[in-house]
Amino acid sequence: MDLAIVPLDPDHIEALTEVMTRSFDDDAKRHLGTDRGGPPGYDTGEFLRKHGLDPGASAFEAVLDGRPVGAVISFPRPDGHHVVGCVFTDPEVQRRGIGSALMRHVEDAHPWISWTLETPGFAISNHRFYAERCAYRKVDERDDPDGVGTLFVFRKVH
Repeated sequence: MDLAIVPLDPDHIEALTEVMTRSFDDDAKRHLGTDRGGPPGYDTGEFLRKHGLDPGASAFEAVLDGRPVGAVISFPRPDGHHVVGCVFTDPEVQRRGIGSALMRHVEDAHPWISWTLETPGFAISNHRFYAERCAYRKVDERDDPDGVGTLFVFRKVH
């Protein structure tokens, strides 16, 4: 497996949008029994252009054997309390350590005190990934402003 974690390439937005769509739709099928589901713009490239190319973001993509297979977008803060905005991998390559590599890379890229992220309450596999693979702890729950139910808040403290 030839995996590289590199800065998000704007030329890869289209390919990464396809990956993001497969990833979020796979979660929706497994956890909600629906064919589609994700944050606004996840399937059009709007989400990645808005957040991944945001000047305040730190965004990386996972490239496996020459093709984009995932990404992580974070928002580092001057006080060291950073936010992971999104992480996803193609369902075809999940459970191979790519998501963990993305998370380690973004954590290593910035001096930090804590990292916080939110994930849908229904996404049980995400909860296990964050807790078991990435050493995050669930610290809160809140209503999802997009109306998908409850968001679980996870945090990792240095």
